[in-house]
Amino acid sequence: SHLSPLSHLSPLSPLSHLSPLSPLSPLSHLSRLPPMSRAYLALAAICIIWGTTYTAIKLAVRDFPPFMLVGIRQTSAGLLLLGLAIASGKTAVPDRKYLLRQTVTGLATITGGNGFITWGMQYVSSGVASIIGSLTPVVVVLINLGWRGTERINARVIAGVALGFGGLALIFHEGWQDFLKPEYRWGIAGCFASCFTWSLGTVMAKRWNSSDVSPLMNAGLQITAGGLGGLVLSALFDQSHTINHTTEGWFSVIYLITIGSALAFTLYMYALKHLSATVSSLYTYINPSVAIILGWALLGESLSPAEGIGMAVTIAGVWLVN
Repeated sequence: SHLSPLSHLSPLSPLSHLSPLSPLSPLSHLSRLPPMSRAYLALAAICIIWGTTYTAIKLAVRDFPPFMLVGIRQTSAGLLLLGLAIASGKTAVPDRKYLLRQTVTGLATITGGNGFITWGMQYVSSGVASIIGSLTPVVVVLINLGWRGTERINARVIAGVALGFGGLALIFHEGWQDFLKPEYRWGIAGCFASCFTWSLGTVMAKRWNSSDVSPLMNAGLQITAGGLGGLVLSALFDQSHTINHTTEGWFSVIYLITIGSALAFTLYMYALKHLSATVSSLYTYINPSVAIILGWALLGESLSPAEGIGMAVTIAGVWLVN
């Protein structure tokens, strides 16, 4: 059935409908590029931005309870995006059925995907978290195969996804023993739960997002719903609700709100609008390189010389999928 609650509106880019005073408006000159080109540029930006968030989360959870962090980060970002979407005057509130589907998608991607990874990173290194997260394209392919009528998956896509993950196996060849550490078991379980729920939410967003609703509105609805879900989980499961107020912690949270959520998730919605769910999820093959480098530079984590070969193999896999 036709899902569009706003069929009289033309599709909007995540940038073109923002006011000149918007912090995102310097990118508006990109609106002259073809939609597919903008989608790939959005995906490239996501590769960098979400590669940095592993380190930012690792810093923030030192001072914030994990689910409270998810709630504060995502609810703040979601309300910011909804405010910008409404202030633009070029969008309207979708109907009840659409709002419900956006809420379910947000609970999967944000409450589940972001919530579990934030909780799990209390117990594991950035490297372990990012390699589990990099399984997202594999899980997206499996969900697509099981959810008939979503997207066609061919042998080349499967081969590219497998090759890309093989490259990541090389990048993390010195870290596989971390998966055997007893103290990591709950963190690893949380990271796998995050990978599955985020992948499910990605497929839902690709299937349910209407092209007549701006990526800004879609992102705002999903993030707000997911952030509120995070606050509920905080009330139920956070062992403490005390925030240790430090400059480092708050700078990390502000970065996560504005760049890691508000900007990056809007770009992700735009990428999903024009690219397949599998291609859109390939950012997870680039994130580990960014996360490992930042973990080494800022957190003193290990950096393996085999990363060069692994990144080359991963890039080959990404190219094969595309």
